[in-house]
Amino acid sequence: MAESWVVNNKDKLAFFVAHVKEQYENGRHLTYSIKDETRTDRQNGALHMWFRQIAQELNDCGQWAKHPFSDTLEIPFTDVLIKEMLYKPIIQKMYDKTSTGRLTVRELSEAAEVLIRWLSEHKNVYVPFPQILKDKLK
Repeated sequence: MAESWVVNNKDKLAFFVAHVKEQYENGRHLTYSIKDETRTDRQNGALHMWFRQIAQELNDCGQWAKHPFSDTLEIPFTDVLIKEMLYKPIIQKMYDKTSTGRLTVRELSEAAEVLIRWLSEHKNVYVPFPQILKDKLK
């Protein structure tokens, strides 16, 4: 059975430490892994909604993606294509990260601003960054 603990204040820290001590004293030898806090499920959903909105806007104005095996075959954009073809190369160059899950919210927002600006300047498409992710930066 997997457990998950968010330790973001002194009380939760003390409770977690007490839990670990109790498990050890009761003969349970467990492996603990530490994970940096990333965006919430709601924020992740907002990010993918934003990718879908970009795909829809590009498709609506006739900007389809080239198929990797043929320059003459064009395919409609999807949220996955936006993420893989447009967004991930930006985060790779800016932060040397290949996964959006490894980005801080600030990095995610900065990379999004690069994509928003490029799409606006080169494709005449403007889809703003979701407000829920902007709010996290405040």
